[in-house]
Amino acid sequence: MKMTRFLIIAVLIIFSFSSCQNYESEKYIKMENEAINDIILEITKFEEMKELNKFRNEKLKLYVLSTLDTITAYTIKPTGYDIGANGIDYSKERIERNKNKFEKDLRQYEFEKKIFIDLKNGKIKTRELNNSIKNEKFNIELITREKIDGLENFDTKKNEFGYLFISRIVFNRNFTRGYLHFNFICGDGCAWDSNIEIKRVNGKWKITEYFSGGIA
Repeated sequence: MKMTRFLIIAVLIIFSFSSCQNYESEKYIKMENEAINDIILEITKFEEMKELNKFRNEKLKLYVLSTLDTITAYTIKPTGYDIGANGIDYSKERIERNKNKFEKDLRQYEFEKKIFIDLKNGKIKTRELNNSIKNEKFNIELITREKIDGLENFDTKKNEFGYLFISRIVFNRNFTRGYLHFNFICGDGCAWDSNIEIKRVNGKWKITEYFSGGIA
């Protein structure tokens, strides 16, 4: 537990310097584009989905929301832990486990809240992708929020892979670590989303940790 707290404090100290960043600079946007291009196969689980759906080798259509937003990186504050159910108290051991999990979840919530604070307070603005996202596996089509809102559902047709929504990325000062949120919809009843950590490994960005999120 002490080590976990130490790591969280260390990361927050690193990110305390992110306030020096110019989020609209050419360097920042270039790094943001590179990171998204590097992780796009990971966040859409491309290989797994391709095998599951028996897609052929032709390029698949991926719709990407043209705006990198600042609102989707949500965090949900834990509200407590159970000590019993149906009028019957849990054992001391189970209550202790529930308490420990609650405290861990609460620390995680505070961590994510601080990491994404610049997204939430408007310091980082939304921006348009402008065809900067490319991948040899996908035929990527940028789609506007208005067009998304006009869809009755997210059913995919033949050779359509799905719909991807991505937030702005919060980088540390040295551009070695970043945090963002994504939401991927692969059809009716098929979707997942998460707050994630990414790191630059051997010149490429990789997902290194998943935080708040879910799967449908």
